[in-house]
Amino acid sequence: MNRTRFIYHYLKGRKFLFFLMFISGIFAVILSLLTPLIFRFFVDQLIGNQPLSNTMGLLLANLPFTIDDLRSHLWMTGLFMLFVSILQALFLFLRGYLSGLIAEKMVFDIRNDLYRHLQKLPYEYYIKAKTGELVQRCTSDVEQIRKVFSNQLQQLFRCLATIFIACAILFSLNVKLSLYALSIMPFLVVFAIVLTYYNQKAFLRSDEAEGVLTDVTQESLSGIRVIKAFGQEQYELNRFNKINDNYRRITLRLTNLAALYWSVSDFMCMIQMLIVVIVGIQMSIQHEITIGTFFVFISYITLILWPVRQLGRILADVAKITVSIDRLNEILNEPTEDFETGLQPELQGDIVFDHVGFQYADASQPVLKDISFHIKKGETVAIIGPTGSGKSSLVHLLSRLYDYTNGHIYIDGVELKLIKKDYLRKNIGIVLQEPFLFSKSIFENIRLNNLQSQVKDIENAAKIASIHRVITEFSQGYQTLIGEKGVTLSGGQKQRIAIARTILNHNKILIFDDSLSAVDTQTDANIRQALQNLNEKVTTIIITQRINSAKDADYIYVLENGRITQAGKHEDLIKQTGLYQEIYKIQSAYITG
Repeated sequence: MNRTRFIYHYLKGRKFLFFLMFISGIFAVILSLLTPLIFRFFVDQLIGNQPLSNTMGLLLANLPFTIDDLRSHLWMTGLFMLFVSILQALFLFLRGYLSGLIAEKMVFDIRNDLYRHLQKLPYEYYIKAKTGELVQRCTSDVEQIRKVFSNQLQQLFRCLATIFIACAILFSLNVKLSLYALSIMPFLVVFAIVLTYYNQKAFLRSDEAEGVLTDVTQESLSGIRVIKAFGQEQYELNRFNKINDNYRRITLRLTNLAALYWSVSDFMCMIQMLIVVIVGIQMSIQHEITIGTFFVFISYITLILWPVRQLGRILADVAKITVSIDRLNEILNEPTEDFETGLQPELQGDIVFDHVGFQYADASQPVLKDISFHIKKGETVAIIGPTGSGKSSLVHLLSRLYDYTNGHIYIDGVELKLIKKDYLRKNIGIVLQEPFLFSKSIFENIRLNNLQSQVKDIENAAKIASIHRVITEFSQGYQTLIGEKGVTLSGGQKQRIAIARTILNHNKILIFDDSLSAVDTQTDANIRQALQNLNEKVTTIIITQRINSAKDADYIYVLENGRITQAGKHEDLIKQTGLYQEIYKIQSAYITG
């Protein structure tokens, strides 16, 4: 959606509040402009005995007291001014409260929509996107919108209302002095608009530079263990300093533009006030205006010029919001995955790959070429091959993180692309090579995908994953808090907790994507044996580079350069000349050695 539709969409349902805020602002401005007119009445009518103007005469004619009564009871006028001040404060509070309410409700919806949209974006989007920049857009850019709607928008209405109402009153008092009083204003407005144009460009570059800085910070903190292991602290510091310096230089331009605007606008405002003072004194001496009218002009020129001066800052912030909306729209306009349509067949685990081919969108060569095999329900199949052979791509295809470009995949006779995505993913349990654990307790991490699980179910899943005994040795057992991404655990412990988390779902299809690589061979064997004892009808796919993890499978497929080059049982493959035999000899020699 464009900027206008974006704002309209998030103001929907809040138009009445917006109208009330606008009306409150108008009344607050009118009451603020009323005070100088009351002082004019004091000076000209009560003190100077000037004749009443037509407007003031009409007002007093409807009151139950005369001007002499006011002279003898000045407290009445003071009380009226106090009433006006209280009323003005009330409308100011209402304006501020409503603008804050509108802004917070808008930002609440924007954050929810952003997060919901991010959750529905395809996996391919996150391969290309930078996490730090996404975080920056969801925080700084959203905050910029909140800032404008909570403060700057109401200030914009106040400025415009003050300018138009005050100008109308001034021209009604004296046209000649009004023209002098407003002579500099057009130049100030043009200057503000020009600076806004340059400020918008500078803010875009600053926002992008902040996104890069956020991304580098996030990446460095996530990889701190690797940085320390390789002694790269100084290298990362130098890299951060370089990016930080670039952000400083770009953002400094924003500060310089602001400094230029405030200094020049201050000078122009002071010149304008000087003109009013000189011309106003001269006209007062010549009795073209009264002393009270001169006071009104001095008061109003301040009330007009400072809002006009503020208008430049407000326009600059409003210009920033256009940049923020564009950056948020880049996310919101990204097409999401279709989670609504598709079949929901009962999945039992019979899988067929029929001449399947796959190529990434930005790749020049296919990753998988003419892959065909059949995994019967309840079988355990191992896929072994070197790094880059396409093993993980098979996992991506089965869970529809990517869709295959050639051939067909069937699960229980149903074309994979016809199955509803979220239903498919809930029914296929995947344990990744690098499992992600959250900064929660072990108990919460295991039951993440099945919040209704009982304690005994969680403990049973942990026993199958050969991690129950380890957990009970921790001082707080299953309630032990683990660090972000599981940094307080070893690689093998993280993998086993991830395995327990997947087992808890009781899926008919389990996929281990090289997820047993961090555990020792005995634990590996124990887990595989426990899985076989758990349920013979679970279809299990083991992606691995280890012969020990593959040897007990019902069938083994060897994948090289995206093609299946060997297939059979362990006993047969070790006798065939090929990659499997080579890996077997190397790993057997390593074990015996």
